[in-house]
Amino acid sequence: MDWQMLLAAAVGVGPALALMFWTLRDYTYPKVERPFFDDRKLFLLLAVGMVVGVVVYSVQSWFSMAYVLFALLFAVLEPLVKLVVLNLPRFQRKMDTAFYGLAFGLGIGSTMAFGAVFQSMSVLDEALGWAIVVVIAVQFVLLHASTGALVGTGVARGEPWGYFAHAGLVHIVFNMLMVPFFMGETWGYATFAAATLWVAYYYLQVHRRLLPAVVREALARTKGTKA
Repeated sequence: MDWQMLLAAAVGVGPALALMFWTLRDYTYPKVERPFFDDRKLFLLLAVGMVVGVVVYSVQSWFSMAYVLFALLFAVLEPLVKLVVLNLPRFQRKMDTAFYGLAFGLGIGSTMAFGAVFQSMSVLDEALGWAIVVVIAVQFVLLHASTGALVGTGVARGEPWGYFAHAGLVHIVFNMLMVPFFMGETWGYATFAAATLWVAYYYLQVHRRLLPAVVREALARTKGTKA
């Protein structure tokens, strides 16, 4: 493995693992006596997501995201892939599916980020180009983690299609903001910055609101059952 592949892996997988630790540390040992998810399933979904991310990025690379039609198409197809996997009977109406959705999305985002960095290295020759590619890699991780958590939460709550629509909307807005940038428009840098803020905002919503709400609901049901 050469230095380029190692660097691409660090930029792609590193942020995904860091975000997984940051977000999930409050829901597992030693912060809580009984973890809210199974570590084995979590890392299995992360690994499956990585494989899916390779496939998705390979397919997406054949199309130009500067075209609105393709941007819209993949904004719907990618959350649909998450729904197909996470809506399997074994995950339905189970609180921990929200966490597995996050891990699945982080896996997808990490290998898509790896692909974006590795594929761009041969043409990068200035600091601005490197900075843009690194930000795009982080965008992929944030976007897929957020939409994965949304779809997973929908499956956990028994409302998969409503949350799929929400995840699709998040992805559509991101892709539409990125279209002017990929078209090479001067003002595309402004929409690029807006797209970055958009996915960062949604990931913070997942971290601060969505997952804590899922845990509160699960604890309330547990107390109600015991009562």
